[in-house]
Amino acid sequence: PPSLPGLMTSDIDWTLPVHLEVQGGRRLAERLVEQDLVVIHSRGTEPPVQRYQHIRFGRDDLGPIYGEFLTPLMGSEVGRDGTARTVQTVQEGLTAQALRYLDLLFESSIDFDAATIPELGLTGPHVVRLPHPATYVLQKLLAWPARDPDKRAKDLAYIFEVALLTRDQWPKAGEVIENLRARDRKHSVWIRRAQQLVERQFQSPAAEGPVAVARIYRDVEGRGAAPSENAVYTIVRRFAEAVGLGTARP
Repeated sequence: PPSLPGLMTSDIDWTLPVHLEVQGGRRLAERLVEQDLVVIHSRGTEPPVQRYQHIRFGRDDLGPIYGEFLTPLMGSEVGRDGTARTVQTVQEGLTAQALRYLDLLFESSIDFDAATIPELGLTGPHVVRLPHPATYVLQKLLAWPARDPDKRAKDLAYIFEVALLTRDQWPKAGEVIENLRARDRKHSVWIRRAQQLVERQFQSPAAEGPVAVARIYRDVEGRGAAPSENAVYTIVRRFAEAVGLGTARP
């Protein structure tokens, strides 16, 4: 584990395909309720955004830990009838927020047995599917320009942390990026956009990216010292160059 303060979050995101098949004769919403989870509906969207939390946190307001579903946004954000397509029904009784570029997270995903983490106290295999570090970073970079300003710095900090923790896997991450680039023009264009953003945000230790990331860590309470702007710049640039997200090609 790195000697860095932990970047904590209160929500768990699950990415689902646009159309989720019913398996085992029961819808996912039914399975969640059977596990003592309750749904909290958002206001202001139709259909509403659904967030699930354990019943011990109540049925009315969001508790300290909750989960929500995301799905790739394909096509326009507005339908032909003028309604927003940012929340979609992916299965009967289940909605998900539709976000751009999320389909990347299905590429080269990794199956991981959460029972190997003793602190979780799980018995028997509990396999979860995680996004590949390369596609996770690529999706974060592509979505960054449209993110809420108050979330941008933390997104860049996540990119730095992934780069730091996966140093031994950089060659394999580069293979994932190269396979995406070679597959079709769409992915090639997306990768070029990500390259340009890295170049702008991490062009020097004094650039917006390193400064914002270092500030995020300094503001986090907990163990470990915050990384310097130079350390952030060095790690992110080396990672980007190693995996094919370095300086944009002419």
